[in-house]
Amino acid sequence: MQGRLAVLLCNLKPANMRGVKSHAMVMCAVGEDGTTEILSPPADCAPGDRVFVQGYEHEKCGPPDEVLNPKKKVFETIQPDLQTLDDKTAGYKGLPWMTAQGPVIAQTLSSAPIR
Repeated sequence: MQGRLAVLLCNLKPANMRGVKSHAMVMCAVGEDGTTEILSPPADCAPGDRVFVQGYEHEKCGPPDEVLNPKKKVFETIQPDLQTLDDKTAGYKGLPWMTAQGPVIAQTLSSAPIR
C-alpha cells in the first residue's frame, strides 16, 4: 500500500487493531473468489480529497458526521448497497463514487461488493 492512493472511510470511532489505534477503514472491492482490490481515486487526487456519491453531496444532505456513532450501525446499514458498477467504478445504489478529478475505481472487479 505504500506509495499509492487509496480511499479511506475516516470518520469511524477509533478502534484498536493489532495493538495500533485505527481511525479509518481502507475501502476495497471483494470478488467472488475472495480477491480483494483497494479502491483507487484518480491519479491526480491528493490525500484528503473528498469522495462523494452523485446526488448525495453534502451541500444537499448536510456535512458528514464528525465520528459515526457505532450504536447507529450507519456503515453496516449502507454496506449492502456498496458495489462496483459494470465499468468497475465504485458505487452506492448504482450511483458512482466521485472526486473532483473523476470516479473512484477498482482495478479489475465489476459488480463486486465493497467492504
